[in-house]
Amino acid sequence: MKLNAKLYTSVILAACAAACGDSGTDSTATVTTPTPIAPIGAPAAGSTGSIGVGPAPVAPPAAPVTSGPGVRPPAAPAPAMNPTAPVATPQPPAAPPAAPMVGEMGTGAARFPDACAERRPSWGKPCNSNPDPCNLKSGYPGDEFCLVPPPEGKGIQVHFGPKNYKDMAEVRKYLIQPGEEFNQTAVVNVPDTGTGNRYFQYMKVSMRPGSHHLINNLVTGHPAEGFGVCGGTSMGSFPGTQNLITESPPQGIPAPENEGLGRTLPNNVSICQNYHRYNVTDKPAISEIWYNIWWIPESQIKEKTSPVTVNGLVTSIPPGAKQSITATATASGNGRFVQLFGHRHAHTVRFATWLNDMLIYDSWDWVESRIFNYDSITMNPAPNPTAKTDGAVSGILPFKSGDKIKIQCDINNDSNVTLRFANELMTGEMCILFGATVGGTIGGF
Repeated sequence: MKLNAKLYTSVILAACAAACGDSGTDSTATVTTPTPIAPIGAPAAGSTGSIGVGPAPVAPPAAPVTSGPGVRPPAAPAPAMNPTAPVATPQPPAAPPAAPMVGEMGTGAARFPDACAERRPSWGKPCNSNPDPCNLKSGYPGDEFCLVPPPEGKGIQVHFGPKNYKDMAEVRKYLIQPGEEFNQTAVVNVPDTGTGNRYFQYMKVSMRPGSHHLINNLVTGHPAEGFGVCGGTSMGSFPGTQNLITESPPQGIPAPENEGLGRTLPNNVSICQNYHRYNVTDKPAISEIWYNIWWIPESQIKEKTSPVTVNGLVTSIPPGAKQSITATATASGNGRFVQLFGHRHAHTVRFATWLNDMLIYDSWDWVESRIFNYDSITMNPAPNPTAKTDGAVSGILPFKSGDKIKIQCDINNDSNVTLRFANELMTGEMCILFGATVGGTIGGF
C-alpha cells in the first residue's frame, strides 16, 4: 500500500510516545481503516514480473527458537561520513555506570517484575529464559513474549490476541498465513478501573515475532475488538513501538531529570492500533500484543515532551541502485533530547543522525531499529561506523535554537523493483527520524 508521507508521519508519531510524556494532542477525527497491503512476493502496482523478495525479514528469535528463517539484505558500503567534531557536547552521566546486567526479568536494578535488568529501551527477544511465562501452550511461535500482568491495583494489562488458544474459531481471527503481510487497524479495549483518569510513567509492550510496527491512538468507548474499523472518536496518541519489545523507561526507572514525565489514561477508552505484521515462515503464526501499564499518583506528573519528526522522503530508487537520502531540520528554541529512533525498511542498511556535526544516533540493523534514550543514567554503546554497529552518544544531550539535525539513510536496492515511499518491508522504503524533546522542538510538517 502506498501511503501519503504526511499522513503516515502524523500517524506514526504515536510510536515516539513509548518513553515520553503526554505529547499527543486531542482531536475529533473519526479513525478509518487502511487497506491491507499485498502479500509478500506479490508484484507491486506498476511492476512487471515477480518481485525479488530475496532474503526475508524476520525478528530476532527468542528461546526456545534457535534460528530464524530470514536473512537480512546485504549491507551496502557506507557513504562518506560527515565530520564528527562535536559542537554541542552531551553531559555524560556523573559517574561511570556499572557493567550492564543481563539477568532474568525483574532482577538486578529492575524496578518492576516485568522490567529487564539491563538498561535499554528496546529488545528483539525477551530478557528471560522462560519459554512460556504465562503458561499459554498456544502451539504457535512466540509464547515466550507473553507478559505476566501487573498485580491488581498496581496497574493493568491490555491484551490483543486470542482469548482461548484451544478455540480455533477464536485463533483464526489473529492468524497470519505464510507469505502474508498486512498493515491494518485493530481495536483492543482498555480495562476500566473506575470512572476517572489513571496516570502512568512506566509501560512495557511486547509483540509476537512477525510484528514490524505498532502505531496507536486512543478512541472513546469500547468498540468490538479485532481487525477492522476502529470507530469511536480520536482522543490523541498512545505509546506504541517499532520493536518486538519496548520498555519505557528502561528498567522502569526514569532518569532524575525525567522524574516528572508521565501520561494520562482515561477510563472507557480503547486503543486503535495501526499494526504492521508479516509472516516469512512456512507455518501459520499468531499476531498478538501485550501491554503492561503501571500506575503512579497524579501528583508525580509535572512535565510534557514534544515530538521529533524529520522526514527524508524516498521518491524513486531503481533496482540495483545505492542511494543516500538526507534531510535536515532546524531546532526551534533551546531544549534537550529525550529519545530518538530511525524508522526504515529492509533495504536501508544504515540510519544515521547528526546534531550539527556530531554523530548522535547510528543504526545498522533494520530488523531491530534501536531506540536510544539520552539522559543522565543511560550509557548507550558508542557509535562505531567502522564496525557498523549500533550506537549513540550518552548523557543529557542539549540543543539550542538554530542547531541543525541531519538524518541520512543509506539504501541498497538489491531487489528488482523500484523503491518508493511505501509501507511495505521489501518493496517500499522510508527514512524518518522520530523521538521526543523537552523544551525546544525539532522538525514537523
